[in-house]
Amino acid sequence: MSSVLFEPVDIKNIRLKNRFVRSATMEGRATFDGRPTRRLQELYFKLAEGEVGLIVTSAAAVKVYKYPPDIEGLPFGLAIDDDRCIESWKEVIDGVHEQVSKIAMQIVHPGPRGPSHIAPSAVLLKDIGIVPREMTVTEIQELVDRFAQACRRAKEAGFDAVQLHGAHGYLINNFISPHTNVRTDEYGGSTENRARFIVDIVKKARTMVGPGYPLMIKMNCDDFVDGGIDKDEAVRIARIIVKGGIDCIEVSGGGQAGGGSRVSIKGINKEGKEAYFRPYARALKENVSVPVILVGGLRTPRVMITRNL
Repeated sequence: MSSVLFEPVDIKNIRLKNRFVRSATMEGRATFDGRPTRRLQELYFKLAEGEVGLIVTSAAAVKVYKYPPDIEGLPFGLAIDDDRCIESWKEVIDGVHEQVSKIAMQIVHPGPRGPSHIAPSAVLLKDIGIVPREMTVTEIQELVDRFAQACRRAKEAGFDAVQLHGAHGYLINNFISPHTNVRTDEYGGSTENRARFIVDIVKKARTMVGPGYPLMIKMNCDDFVDGGIDKDEAVRIARIIVKGGIDCIEVSGGGQAGGGSRVSIKGINKEGKEAYFRPYARALKENVSVPVILVGGLRTPRVMITRNL
């Protein structure tokens, strides 16, 4: 059965040989200081040999507070916090490119779910039992620069694109969600203000990576909590950040304090339960001009072939 899934597609200035994307998954295969190990390299090589069009790495921290990098109790994660990280990726990226696959680095600051426990607002996070410390504007601007520097390092290492982690209760998600952002300054309140953190990162990164380098985001389209992001608000956020320079959006949801589904829903045992983020992806696709990536319970080739956006 023919399908658009097997056709090439462009994200900004890169061409993927097909539309299969390996979404970021925590592997725990980094070195003590956040560099890729041989085991991680072998995993990405296998994905490339399997002709995955785009491989997205697990999240790499833009700022490390302790070693090994620890994001919400998941040790041995990746880091891209220093220029010394650049050279460690050369062999991995070259091997992926030999198979004509593309590879993007996902970058993250865990916010309240990491050792710093910082967030846009001091809102109780019931699932982890803490009230994070509200960031100052100076701290926000410092992290804007750290995200931008991480984008620069990824490009210099040879990654084909960068994906900001804007989902699952981590820092960027905390900024765009009205559930966790109750600030009254330029970084809170209106949808535009809550999206400012992302737009500022993209603008700063553009000065370092140039206009043609793809900057993507994995974004919550529903926080599954009262007062959080829902589908309509996700559409409004998407319009703003695409206008601000985001080149591709991967749809996800959950992870906010007390929320429901985080990255996946258990019990996907019927085709009708697959592609559970599809309504959100369709809503975004109808409102933005950039590529939209669908993730969530995709198990069966027939579903992926027949449920194209």
